[in-house]
Amino acid sequence: MTPYTLHYDPLDQQINFEGALRLITEEETARLLRELTAIHDRIEGVLRLNFQRLRYINAAGVRALSLFIDYARRQNALAIQVIASSVVAWSERVLPVLQAIWDRVEFSVYDKNFYKSQGIIEDDGFIPLLRNQTRILWPLEQEVLRRHGLKSGQRVADICCGCGDVPLLISREFAPSFILGVDHSEAAVAYARHLQSEFNIDNAEFQRGDATTLMINDNSFDFVSCRLSLQIFSQPELILKELIRITKPGGQVYVTCEDYDLIVGYPESALIHETYERAAVYGDQMGMDLRSGKKLYSMLAQARLEAIQTDHIMLDTSRADREAFAQVIESWRDFSVYTIGDDLGLDEADQATLLSGYEAQLRAIRSANGFTTWGIVACSGQKPRQ
Repeated sequence: MTPYTLHYDPLDQQINFEGALRLITEEETARLLRELTAIHDRIEGVLRLNFQRLRYINAAGVRALSLFIDYARRQNALAIQVIASSVVAWSERVLPVLQAIWDRVEFSVYDKNFYKSQGIIEDDGFIPLLRNQTRILWPLEQEVLRRHGLKSGQRVADICCGCGDVPLLISREFAPSFILGVDHSEAAVAYARHLQSEFNIDNAEFQRGDATTLMINDNSFDFVSCRLSLQIFSQPELILKELIRITKPGGQVYVTCEDYDLIVGYPESALIHETYERAAVYGDQMGMDLRSGKKLYSMLAQARLEAIQTDHIMLDTSRADREAFAQVIESWRDFSVYTIGDDLGLDEADQATLLSGYEAQLRAIRSANGFTTWGIVACSGQKPRQ
């Protein structure tokens, strides 16, 4: 029995491969070829071969796929699209050989540019921003996590885990039986593994993965979280679907998103408000929804989760170390004004207007009488038991 599965989706005319395509005998090769040609012969137009969840392929597996492409070439009835994932190390190296067999084979790497801000978010320069945020959020969020069902002994997954600091804090504070962190950024995963080694934590694992197509079995975890990440994707429902899939029946799905409508400041209220209005609009242009916190309850309800509960993680200058808070805003300022601003081609006047609000917020933080907030919505629901 070969340790792979092949599923045909007629809605997309797509064959999805999962597992490990490790063929040993000629009969296994012939069986796969029969399955593929049978699907080929009953459709018209474009046939997609999706390898996003295929962990491994051996030489015999490549040979079987090559035989199928040669068959399609001789029939000359369909166009073939081969879909790979950059998180699967072999796919970008191996699958393009299918193009050499027939010029009607199109090869694409699904997650090269699957969200607009990918190049920025996945750069190692983004890690200090993530670390600064965790430093001021964790004292508040750990109590929220407890209220939403996180407890010792659970199998926990943190999807879009960033640089891994929160999964490692969960490991220390909540004593899960196992915690898995998944992120698409190579730099972030490398940093997480380094931290894990430094902290000598042995019940955690970090892996690179695509949050919309996780290489994780169904019903695997008691508690699945995705923090401050749905907001950067144009199709967050695809990630939510995966979070639910990997959660055990009766388990908890926990998500958080920022909402810039919850950010206020004093005394320069109008200036701060204008900057976050502009930042949210610029975020929209980058495919981010920085006002998505208020939408989480509806998303979880539409996904048919049960016992949905919400919390506000409302950080303000009375509940956080002011200088640590200032460092977070400085990171946002540089990221928004310069990184995103340069990417969107903002002129000097627009950048200066954006900058003025961040500077006003920093003055509020560093003034003994100033006040400002950072508002996050946390929402969780239980996966139905049946």
